[in-house]
Amino acid sequence: MGGKLFGLGRIERAEYLVIEKKVIEYLDKKLPLAYRIPRYYAAKADFGDMDVIVSAEQVGKDWHWLKQEIAKDLGLENQQQKSVSNLFSTAYQNFQVDFFNVPAIHLESTYNYLSFNDLGNLIGRICKKFNLKYGEQGLLYVYRREDGNYHKDLPITTDFRRICAFLGLKYEVWESGFDKLEDIFQWAIESPYFSVVPYLEAKSIEKRAKNRPTIARFLDYLESHNITKTCHFEGDKQSYLPHILSFFAESDLAYQIAKEQAQEARASALQTKFNGQYLMTLLPALNGRALGAFIVDFKALFSNTEAFEAYILDTPQEIIAQRIVDFYSKLSK
Repeated sequence: MGGKLFGLGRIERAEYLVIEKKVIEYLDKKLPLAYRIPRYYAAKADFGDMDVIVSAEQVGKDWHWLKQEIAKDLGLENQQQKSVSNLFSTAYQNFQVDFFNVPAIHLESTYNYLSFNDLGNLIGRICKKFNLKYGEQGLLYVYRREDGNYHKDLPITTDFRRICAFLGLKYEVWESGFDKLEDIFQWAIESPYFSVVPYLEAKSIEKRAKNRPTIARFLDYLESHNITKTCHFEGDKQSYLPHILSFFAESDLAYQIAKEQAQEARASALQTKFNGQYLMTLLPALNGRALGAFIVDFKALFSNTEAFEAYILDTPQEIIAQRIVDFYSKLSK
């Protein structure tokens, strides 16, 4: 992204529109309804690259072969190319065109996130206060276990209209598009949950501003327009869960959280009944690598992880202890 991969530079709007038209004509035939080109504001004067979101899955193709077909169809076999995972970067018409392959379910949400420069990033920073993530997969809830060593992103919705409604943003304005970059900035700021604080304190924003000119211009916009808006959030991030569940009642977030909580309780019970510290109280001679090796050997007594966990959870502690001691004695002979 950014048009710097092949050192081709930026091109004027008129030249970009000619290339975009050719790409659209090709993809309308090759991948009808299975591609999207992110939107940009009307006054955008020049472009560093073109992002094209495609879904090989939606048309029943293998991504490896689809890349080769695209290269052949567009005459790119002898042109500069680079492929990393789901990203296929090409030099088409002496201009960088990046093809992003995504699952069919995330074609539209990726398109929404990547539209209008870094607007998706601005929305994402608003979401963080709610313990939410916004990205290519839509809106996600970040579930964290109490020990702080485990977290998982749980999907809520890919419906951008609903996401805008939750954040107090006018979807109709976004749908109509923006004339200038400053219009995009002002639209994001109008969310009742927008705050300048993350842009004043976070070191990560400084790093992103160096790599993303739009973020740098947003910081300048805040300063030049004397934007000091803040939003006070009461309690910690977890305290907003009831509001999230209520607003997105149509989602299965409550079920997903209940499932995670059940798994957390199970993991806690396993850790309580079988852990290194407990083993050392039974077998004081074990420690370090020897302890780790013993744990691996003991678990190998069972056909798989599920069988081991079921045994630990269903068996009285004193029986588990005796089996551990007996097994150690057997290994020591």
